Formats: sequence, structure tokens, C-alpha cells
Amino acid sequence: MHIAKKEITEYFPFPKNVYQVEILDITSENRPTYDTRLKPENERKYEEVLNFQFTLLAGQDKQEKLRGRNVWSNFVPTALYISKKNGKNMLYKIVEASIGRDLTLQEEAEGLTSEKLNKLIGKQLRVGVEVETKNGKTFNKVKDCFAKEIDYPTLNDEEKEKARVKNKEEKEIEQPVANNEQFIPNDFPVPEDEPIDVSNIPF
Repeated sequence: MHIAKKEITEYFPFPKNVYQVEILDITSENRPTYDTRLKPENERKYEEVLNFQFTLLAGQDKQEKLRGRNVWSNFVPTALYISKKNGKNMLYKIVEASIGRDLTLQEEAEGLTSEKLNKLIGKQLRVGVEVETKNGKTFNKVKDCFAKEIDYPTLNDEEKEKARVKNKEEKEIEQPVANNEQFIPNDFPVPEDEPIDVSNIPF
């Protein structure tokens, strides 16, 4: 077996802007709650959160075409709610931007199932992206979501495979990640104020 040496591929954050993206994947995981994440493991409380992977369909940074680059919205609560301070939460924004309209009262009351969420994969929307630095690492972060205005060519199979998140073993061998980019930033969301409208999602 011959293992070829590969050069490290560096991905620098792309500029702050609004980009049209395709939802490539949605995953869920159990994470320690914000207020217990620093406690010993046996004292932590866990909650289910969603991670959305968005792949850019267009855009350019100097000479680099950005189609195929990724940005994430991580640790999205698995509930639809509106806070007094920040308005609709990120799940609301992603869902409504993906379907191109506000959710109806009936849809809010029924909540979202995993089947309904899976139907969002492949949908196009626009995301407002900013550049953030935390713990010495600089990365792009989704700050807002908007409905698409036009349709861009969808990702083909080759583009999807190239953009998909590699597991740890694949990542180390096929595409090492530079220290200045995180595939999935390991930050935690700051708790919002008391929600005034809650719709739990059955999983």
C-alpha cells in the first residue's frame, strides 16, 4: 500500500456578506447545556441541538470562487420560539427562509418532525455571514437568514461529496484543516431571555 503525501489545504474565512446557499445536511446531537458545560461530566445536563451545514452556491473573494465552500449554524435549539429581546430564534429563521414564507399558526402548533426537517435538505436560501474570532480561531458564522430571490444551479454529486464533512479519520488523511478554520466551531450559544412562544419538536 502506498500512502501519498498531501499538502495541507488552508481555508481562510470569506468576507462578510449575504450568500445564497444550499442546505447540504442537518444533524442532531446531545450537548451539555450552556450552564452545565463546565461542570464534571456526572453533573452535566444534556439537550438535543441541531447543526445545519450550508454550502455556498455563488460568490467570489478576490480571485477565489466561493461555490462549494461551507458555513455552519451550530447548536440550534430544537424548538421554535420568539424571545422578547431577539425575536425569532435561528430555527425559525432557517425554516422560514427555506420555505420562502412565514410559518402558519397551524404549522407552529404542530411543530417540526425529523421528516419535515429532512425535507429542508437541498433547499436554497440566503444567509448573512460574518467573520468571528474566538479562542485564537477565526471562522465564518451565520447571523441571519433570508428567502432566496432566484434559483442557482444546485450542487451536483461531485460538489456534494467534496463539501460533505469528513469524519476524523478521513479528515486527517484526505483534507487536513488549517488551524485558522474550524469545520464546526466548538462555541456555545449564549442563552436568550425567556421565550414567549414555544413549540417543541418531537424527535
